[in-house]
Amino acid sequence: MNNLLSVLLSTLKARITPIWTKLKYWTSWNFIRSKILTRIRVALTSIFQVKPRDKNDYYSVLGYLVSRRLARAVVVVMGILCLCYFLWVKPIANMADSMHTGDKVYSYNSFFLRFTEGPVKIKAKSGYVAYDGNVEKGYVTGQGRLFDETGGLVYTGNFEKNEYSGQGTLYYPIGQIKYEGEFQKNAFNGAGTLYRENGTKQYEGAFAEGVYEGEGTLYNPSEVAVFHGNFHHGELLYAQLLQKTPSEIAEYYTGTMLLYQKDTESVVFLEDIDAFYATTTEHNSMESEDKVGSIYVGKKEFVYGDRKMTSIQEICEVLGQPVFEGNSYVTFPEAVGIRVLKEKGMEIPVEIQMETSQIFDEVSTVDSYTEDALVYLYVFEADDITYTFFTADRAGDFFLYQLEQ
Repeated sequence: MNNLLSVLLSTLKARITPIWTKLKYWTSWNFIRSKILTRIRVALTSIFQVKPRDKNDYYSVLGYLVSRRLARAVVVVMGILCLCYFLWVKPIANMADSMHTGDKVYSYNSFFLRFTEGPVKIKAKSGYVAYDGNVEKGYVTGQGRLFDETGGLVYTGNFEKNEYSGQGTLYYPIGQIKYEGEFQKNAFNGAGTLYRENGTKQYEGAFAEGVYEGEGTLYNPSEVAVFHGNFHHGELLYAQLLQKTPSEIAEYYTGTMLLYQKDTESVVFLEDIDAFYATTTEHNSMESEDKVGSIYVGKKEFVYGDRKMTSIQEICEVLGQPVFEGNSYVTFPEAVGIRVLKEKGMEIPVEIQMETSQIFDEVSTVDSYTEDALVYLYVFEADDITYTFFTADRAGDFFLYQLEQ
């Protein structure tokens, strides 16, 4: 019985051993590697078999015939080299930088950066460290700092998918703060403060899409607040001064005022915002409680809605055709405005020979001016406001406009 069992086991072992040996061989690394290398060798041999057999085996390039197989081989080799560069060469170089500085350092186009989370340093194309901060899923997201090629700070604060977003600070190239506050999609958006290059505050308040929008305060170069009110599309809303008394206007505007008087007429020039208004009183007083129905603005740009316009043609596209256009003699307020704007450096081709007597530093009496000087007017009506634009002639650009209600 024992002999029979021994014979049976020997027979089964003889049958199973060859199968086990083959399975062990087929699953060994040497066999798998040899098979892979054989397949690669066959494929490369096929690719590099560059000897063409007929004209269909050629590409025509700039009058030259290039073997199709050779062209494919070149493409494959270049692809392999690029893959090796991005998978091995750049990571090794970045690893060396990381070991030297103790930080994770990646090139801006690193493949592995896409899968990195947390604090890193990112090199720009030219090799300098352009970013130092947090990343998520390959995006610059969270707190970080952006640098220029000289190492100067460009921005510090919060990022969202490679864009300035949230609270942050933007700098001028000289290192001075340009803006600090809220950002969205790389633009000033929300509450913030804008500074001049010399460090003085220029504006503080609400922003939208990079410009003043909403309530804010304007400052002069000496950082003295000169106006507090509403802004739209980067421009002061001058219409908010209409139908206000001079004392109410003084609550909005706190900058320098110049007063010009002639007989019973007075012109108040709001120097820091390039605007002025006229009053007619028996006492020539700035404190008259008569409401101001007309505001003049000495600017060559006009904002309406989301449009900023610099020509009459553009204004016609937005406000429609003028209800009136033609020549007119300058009035006393207009003459004062032209004189002051010229003194501030604006080029206006209208001659106003104005003689004045200085009473105080900011108060003048007008003795005479060229009353027959001509200007050309374009008058429009929109939103219950009459807009009058002043040009030197019919073909000229406007240098002054008036809002009247």
